[in-house]
Amino acid sequence: MRPSPAARRASGFTLLEVLVVIVIIGIITTMAAISVNVLGGDHQMQTEAERLQAILVQAREDAALQSRDLGLRIDETSFEFLEYDGRTERWRAVLGDPLLRERTLPDGLRLALRVEDRSVKLEPRQPETERKPIEPQVILQASGDVVPFDILFSRDGTEEKRRISGTIEGKIELHDDKREQQR
Repeated sequence: MRPSPAARRASGFTLLEVLVVIVIIGIITTMAAISVNVLGGDHQMQTEAERLQAILVQAREDAALQSRDLGLRIDETSFEFLEYDGRTERWRAVLGDPLLRERTLPDGLRLALRVEDRSVKLEPRQPETERKPIEPQVILQASGDVVPFDILFSRDGTEEKRRISGTIEGKIELHDDKREQQR
């Protein structure tokens, strides 16, 4: 017996149905890959850490070329650069330099600081007063020297971390300690 033409058309899937299933599988796979962090880490954290490291390197070079001491003042979610004013013997915010402007991290990113292997408690930045002038926690000296420091990036709710280290010789490097340990 031969199947009728209507029965032959009813068997199998149409091209449209197959495409819809492929799209759904693609969406589910993408969501799964993002949720288990298969795509290679926190790109936003990496970008922010790379940006701060590049700014620090440039600021160190500017400090040496312009014979001025620069400082970095950090709190948990932002940072700003300061310059030392020898006339008033005080630190002040760098104004008019877009590279050294104040920056706030995206939501969820946090900073921590160690100077000479000691943790520094980061308090919210307060405006300068006569009794309590602003001071940096990290200093980039005109001589090119740097007090050793580690700036740690982390994200709320994850174990992902990045670290910017500054050495006494003036090297400023970005580290992903977790990946470096796996090598």
